Amino acid sequence: MSRPASDRVWRAFYTRPRNEKKVAARLTEAGLEVCLPLRTVLRQWSDRKKTVREPLFPSYLFAHVDERERLVVLTDEAIVKTVSFGARLAEVRDAEIEILRALEAMPGQVEAVARDAFPEGTPVLVTDGPMKGARGTVAGSPRPLYLTLDIPSIRQSIRLQVPADWIMRTEAAPAVG
Repeated sequence: MSRPASDRVWRAFYTRPRNEKKVAARLTEAGLEVCLPLRTVLRQWSDRKKTVREPLFPSYLFAHVDERERLVVLTDEAIVKTVSFGARLAEVRDAEIEILRALEAMPGQVEAVARDAFPEGTPVLVTDGPMKGARGTVAGSPRPLYLTLDIPSIRQSIRLQVPADWIMRTEAAPAVG
């Protein structure tokens, strides 16, 4: 399925519920570059607690494909459709994929200690850690400090907890990459 990388773009695909990991494995085995951002959560059952890795965006999967490969991806039994808005297929920017991949390197539970209180809605730039360079908006203040990162190509946002000393106030409008 290989073609020049210049023909490929990141596409978002919608999967059947709870099939994201299986589809990602099949597409990777077929030689496609796939991004499935996962998060670690503690799940409680009646008899036990367990830490599990689950998709950051349930039923979403990203693949770096050209048009022919996109059509092949759609033949997978667990793929419902290519994400689109109106008649336009969602194209995810490389910078957005880099941020999604960097999220996996974030510690599971980071305690934020706000040295300088950032009011809710403050546009900020991440200056340290795996999310360095990402722009977002403060959501919640002063403790714990949450940052909302927008992924405009799929009209989704991510809310994550970050140490206050990892961010700085910026005048620019929040945008990914």
